[in-house]
Amino acid sequence: MTTRSGFRRPIVSRMATVSVLLLAASCSPRQGTVEGVASIDHAPAAGAEVQAFVTAGAERSGTPFLTGAVREDGSFSLPLPPGGYFLVARRTVRTDGRERAYKAEYSGNPVRVAGGETVKGISISLVEMSSGAFTPREGTGVTGTVVLGGKPAKGAYVYAYPDNVGTVRGPSYAAFARAGGDGRFRLALREGSFRVVAREKGGENETGAMSPSGKTGGGDGIAVRLEPGTTRDLGRIALRSPEEGKRTLRVAAGGQEDAAAEIRGAAVREDGSPAPGVYVMAYADHRMIGRPFAISGKTGGDGAFVLRLPKAGKYFLGARGEIGGPVSPGEPVGTFDGSPDHGVLVRDGERREGIRIRVAEKW
Repeated sequence: MTTRSGFRRPIVSRMATVSVLLLAASCSPRQGTVEGVASIDHAPAAGAEVQAFVTAGAERSGTPFLTGAVREDGSFSLPLPPGGYFLVARRTVRTDGRERAYKAEYSGNPVRVAGGETVKGISISLVEMSSGAFTPREGTGVTGTVVLGGKPAKGAYVYAYPDNVGTVRGPSYAAFARAGGDGRFRLALREGSFRVVAREKGGENETGAMSPSGKTGGGDGIAVRLEPGTTRDLGRIALRSPEEGKRTLRVAAGGQEDAAAEIRGAAVREDGSPAPGVYVMAYADHRMIGRPFAISGKTGGDGAFVLRLPKAGKYFLGARGEIGGPVSPGEPVGTFDGSPDHGVLVRDGERREGIRIRVAEKW
């Protein structure tokens, strides 16, 4: 079964859904097909998900455009519109009382799909995810206990970020693990320097933003240097609520505390009156497919929005009443119409103001 992806929910949606602002881009009758096999330890990876991410120049969308299931024999087939795609396979398996996450990217990415043609011979071998191409070394890692209010934080995520990436946020972690029922965790790593943090995200996926009720522990990261074959116990990591002021800022600015540029404006109805209760989203892809680079907070009574952008560039703007899933009857939806391609160019350090996005209820 396949599902088409679109605006992502603020937390994390386990099943992607199609972008609805420019749906016509995916409705061409001249679709192509990608066929291949996925395996884990040389056995069929039955039940795994194969995700197709749209390429936009050097960028890759953050939410899959299409997700398909791997069959019992390990084969999969994805019907896709013409274009370029990154293929990623992932599977979560529960063994010995713990969840093991497997993941791999197709080594031949990006895959070019032409209308009416079938791309064959795709082979993806999933490896246990500590993440991406990171390979743990046996007997090397960290252990500890995650607590919340003095009690075990069952299911909390523990991440190790390479010290040289300069952050303990986002998807650049080297490895992750989840705490068991007693709050204990073991995170397999390899030699090197890392910073370790723990989070109770409020979601069932290791990636994506925390929910408003999420908790975090370890501050700017517990510094760890490991030699081959050594395991270090980090003791107790206590989860706490992020500083309320920072959380409020992140929510209002689509999850971004700092920004290279900003876009400010208002969402309005067809009669020009303010449109409260909508989210404004900035995309790098003109088709507005995949995860937005930024999402505003929900507009208030004045319809005002703020988009804090992680880098300068051209962004394509859309708005709707919900994030993710097909449009509901009566839901307000719209795009920025101040340019033919719905795009706005912002330079480094620039604040663009006065942007108006007109929305209308869809039935």
